[in-house]
Amino acid sequence: MSNMQSIGLYIHIPFCRSKCPYCDFFSLVSYDEQLKERYVDALKKEMEIYSQKIRDVEIISIYVGGGTPTVLTGEQLSEILSSCYHNFQIAKKVESTVEANPGTIDKEKMERLLQSGVNRISLGAQSFNNKALKKLGRIHTKEDNIAAYQLARSAGFKNINVDIMFGLPGQSKKEFENVLTELMLLKPEHISLYALSVESGTPLDNTIKTGKTRLPCDDFCNKLFLSASDYFSEYGYEHYEISNFAQSAKRCIHNELYWKNRAYLSIGAGATSYIDNKRYQNYQELNQYIYLLENGILPIRYQEVLPLKERMAETIILNLRMMEGLEKKAFHSLFNITVEDIYYQSLHNLKEQGLLTESNTHYFLTKKGILLANNVFMEFLD
Repeated sequence: MSNMQSIGLYIHIPFCRSKCPYCDFFSLVSYDEQLKERYVDALKKEMEIYSQKIRDVEIISIYVGGGTPTVLTGEQLSEILSSCYHNFQIAKKVESTVEANPGTIDKEKMERLLQSGVNRISLGAQSFNNKALKKLGRIHTKEDNIAAYQLARSAGFKNINVDIMFGLPGQSKKEFENVLTELMLLKPEHISLYALSVESGTPLDNTIKTGKTRLPCDDFCNKLFLSASDYFSEYGYEHYEISNFAQSAKRCIHNELYWKNRAYLSIGAGATSYIDNKRYQNYQELNQYIYLLENGILPIRYQEVLPLKERMAETIILNLRMMEGLEKKAFHSLFNITVEDIYYQSLHNLKEQGLLTESNTHYFLTKKGILLANNVFMEFLD
C-alpha cells in the first residue's frame, strides 16, 4: 500500500458582481455568461490533468474561494464539486467550504450546495452596519447578511463562518460593539475578524491619500480587536489563529493546512499551489488560462523550489499565526536543526520586546505580539 498524502484543494472563482474599493485580489466583474461557462470547463480540465499527474493523495479539504463563487449558478457550482469527486480521492470526513456573498445567494443555491457535498459556508458579511457596508462598496445590506445566514441554516448547514472587518473609515467603538452583538445573535460556528487593510493602488487607497476618507489609528484598532477577542471568548469561542475564532472542534481545517505549511493544490486563474516544497502559480489572465487548458496544457506561469532559508522562515511565520505557536520539535524534524541554531538573535530580540514567549515545547506570540504580528514576522525575513 503506497503512502497517501493528505492535501487541501483550493478552487478559485475570479468573478464578482461588483468590485469592492478595498480589494486587490484577482477578481473581475463580468456579465459574460459564456466566459463563465468556459471557465468552469477549464477548471474541470485542470482537475482532470492533475488527477493523472498527482497520485496517492487524499483531499481532506475543499475550499471554493474568490472573487465571489456564488455569482456562478447553483448548477455550475455543483458541476465543479462533482468534478472534484470524480477526479480525486476525497476523504470521508472532508471539510468542503464555499465562500458566499450575501448579495448573491438564494434558497435554491444553498440547497444545491448542500446536495453537492458542501458542509461549510463562509459568509462575507464584513459588517452589520448599513452605512459601513455602503462605504465598503458591498452590494448587500445588514438585512441581506441575516437573511443569507438564515437561508444557510434552514438549508441544513451546521458549520458557518462569518467574516467581519474592523478599523473601517469613521468606525466608532459603539458601532463596532453593535456589530458584534448582531453577530452573537446568529451564533456562527466560526468567525474571521480582519482589520481593513489598505492595498496600494486600490480606490480606497486613493480616497485616503486625497483625504476624502480617514481610517482610525492603530491604537484604536487594537482596542477594537482586543475587545472583540474578549467578547468572543465569553461566548465560548477559541481564539486559535491571529484572525480566527472557533466554537469547539470547528476550526477551519483548510486554513490550518496553510498555517502548518502543509501541501495544497490550487485550481483556477492566478491560483498558487504548494506541493513537495515546490510552489506553482497559474496564469492570472483569464483568456490565457482558459486557452491553455482548452489545449490540454497546465496553465502554470512559474514554479520554484523554495530555498531552505525561505522555507524555514515561512514555517516559523505561518506557525506563529496559530495561538499554540511553533512546535520546537516539529521544526527540528523538518529541518534537522533547531530553530535556536538559526534564529537565536531574532528569538532573543522578540522575547526582550515582549512579543514572543516560549514554553518547553513551543514558541508563541504574546498578546502584544498578536497586535504587532507583522513586526514579529519581519524579524525572520532578512
